[in-house]
Amino acid sequence: MLENIWQRLRSNPRVWMAAATVLTAVLVMAWWGRHSIEHRLYPFRYRDEIVTYAQQNNLDPLYVAAIIKNESRFNPGAISNKGAIGLMQVMPDTGRWVAEKMGFAGFHPDMLHEPATNIMIGTWYLAELRREFAGKIVLVTAAYNAGRGQVKTWAENNKVNLTPNPAAELAIWPGPVVSEDFPVTEIRIKETRGYVKGVLRALQRYRELYGSETAPASVPAESTSP
Repeated sequence: MLENIWQRLRSNPRVWMAAATVLTAVLVMAWWGRHSIEHRLYPFRYRDEIVTYAQQNNLDPLYVAAIIKNESRFNPGAISNKGAIGLMQVMPDTGRWVAEKMGFAGFHPDMLHEPATNIMIGTWYLAELRREFAGKIVLVTAAYNAGRGQVKTWAENNKVNLTPNPAAELAIWPGPVVSEDFPVTEIRIKETRGYVKGVLRALQRYRELYGSETAPASVPAESTSP
């Protein structure tokens, strides 16, 4: 029976073409199915706001997206058990402090439910952590989750050089090559270790999925007052 089928295929080019067409269609459908699933697993909502405020703070928008995915799963109404609010899970006190530093008059923590305000505050704070921890992505990410004080202690215990580099701060961060620039095993809080791993993993997937769509500008956008 198989020999008969093989002979028919060999003697009829149209059958070959039909089979090739079907196979191609199946492969295309499978690829698009996987593509769709991956985009659902790694959404990029509020893209305009993320790109705008990330570039104002010299951050890679896809790193910000990775933070948001791990913080709130892109839910602007999210509130944590500790009271962190919105997309980037900003604590009210942190929001007030950042707003004061930015000169954001009339700020109220309820504004953190607004995606644009939340991202504006959160990205400014990430940029501040970048400066404080000398652009070491593991420490910056851990500090966003666990707080600056604890992470600074871990850095000091490991004799990490946190001397700021003003020239490097002018470049979009993190750069194209991301490494474990501080041993994740030295993060003393299990939740924070998992958080850092999750953000770095998400950053890699976001760059694979959206990197060609969000190539950072060579010159950062000029910052504007809120």
